[in-house]
Amino acid sequence: MVNNLNDLYTGPITINERISSLDILRGIALFGILTINIASFTPGGPPGFTHSPNSVDNWITTFLLLFVESKFFTLFSFLFGLGFSIQLIRAKQRGDGFALRFSRRLGALFIFGLLHIVLLWDGDILVVYAIVGFILLLFRNCKEKTLLKWTGMLLLIPNVIVIIGFSSIEILRSMSQYANQFQQFDISFVNAFKNGQQDTYQILSSGSFAELISSRVTGYIEVFPLLLSRVPTILAMFLLGFYVGKKDILRNISRYQSLLKRLSRWGIGIGLTTNIIIIILTKVLPPIPGVVILLLNQTLTGPILSLSFSAVIVLGLQNNKVKYLLSPFSNIGRIALTNYILQSVLYSFIFYSYGLGLSGEIGTWQALIVAIIFFVLQICLSNIWLKHFRFGPLEWIWKSISYWKMHSIK
Repeated sequence: MVNNLNDLYTGPITINERISSLDILRGIALFGILTINIASFTPGGPPGFTHSPNSVDNWITTFLLLFVESKFFTLFSFLFGLGFSIQLIRAKQRGDGFALRFSRRLGALFIFGLLHIVLLWDGDILVVYAIVGFILLLFRNCKEKTLLKWTGMLLLIPNVIVIIGFSSIEILRSMSQYANQFQQFDISFVNAFKNGQQDTYQILSSGSFAELISSRVTGYIEVFPLLLSRVPTILAMFLLGFYVGKKDILRNISRYQSLLKRLSRWGIGIGLTTNIIIIILTKVLPPIPGVVILLLNQTLTGPILSLSFSAVIVLGLQNNKVKYLLSPFSNIGRIALTNYILQSVLYSFIFYSYGLGLSGEIGTWQALIVAIIFFVLQICLSNIWLKHFRFGPLEWIWKSISYWKMHSIK
């Protein structure tokens, strides 16, 4: 086992060189992403702008908004930056052209994302990751302090914008000349969301394959500006992951143990308290300010809790019993790209017309049970696959494009 990232040798990482905690974190992040994504197909599911007639579904949605929404997507962003750091250090050790190879890697990721949108699901994150990844390349020679400064600034800006936007809406709403207008906006927003949701259920459950492709592409184009609003947070987490990789924290846990303990205690305390307040406000405020304040779940508590959760997990992995309990997440995390796409295959099968066509027909609690069963199946399939192959099928294609040569998959 290597003791330092600089000892890694040329070529893709072997099983003996992998950082097990990194794979486990990826696996856990995949489970979080699966649960929040599959729940979004259900009436009253996240983001919770409408309510289910089933109170259990509503409680599950609240739980997901509190503990899952934007936490594991943000954790995945952090891990992307950490992976970037490992690849950069390996490239410097070899003395090869990292920028060109990583650009090919991002280009392949972009293509994967486009195919994902067209063929499976418009809730893709790969396209945005590829775009932000090219920005990340510009920081590859930055010092550690510079990375932290940019991270702090990028995390601060969207939170300031959200708070200013929320405050402005509340000030205008308190003025008599605008009060009725904002009430109409609230009613229009709720009706538009409900109607849009019903239209989506209809086309997913009964549309032809061509109609669903058109719907996915159109839907992605419509939400793309909203996805771009996530760029500052995504880039911040990329840079923070890059920083952690440069500091080699995951290989030197004992050295940073006190820092990780403080992060886990204070981060979870502050993050959960703030998130509870945000969720309560979304329930009691009118729809439009409620939606605006919910953005803090993405820009503020998402980063805080994703880092705090990961600190708890990393510290827990120092205990052999905890490591044994969490070890099933390791192999699924090793082939994260393949498993991420497989999850979209599940959505297609359950909710689309050429599958079971159950869009809008099952409750959030039922979707969550399906997610748990499917994730266990993914763990089993990942274990079987990695007994015979070095990479997942999509990872093999991805690495071959990145290195511009065919690697042995066995």
